[in-house]
Amino acid sequence: MSTTTQVSAYISEETKADLEAYVKHHGVKKAYLIEEALQHHLQALREIPEDLIIPSRLVLTEKAMAEIAERITQEDQSTEALKALFRE
Repeated sequence: MSTTTQVSAYISEETKADLEAYVKHHGVKKAYLIEEALQHHLQALREIPEDLIIPSRLVLTEKAMAEIAERITQEDQSTEALKALFRE
């Protein structure tokens, strides 16, 4: 039988609310859900090549954010090649 240890972490209010809702709806313990999620995440990090993992948060410079904001406000960015890809 394995021993357990307590781990403490700060999480956002939104994540906490999601956690509370999930455990209430599915009838599982928070500790079980967190352990399973952490094991799943660590296994994925071991098995998936590092260059294929998309981070859940990206940090952008002010310049990069301005460029992205400009691009998404443009009317039509689709190239013919992109349109053809989506038609396939």
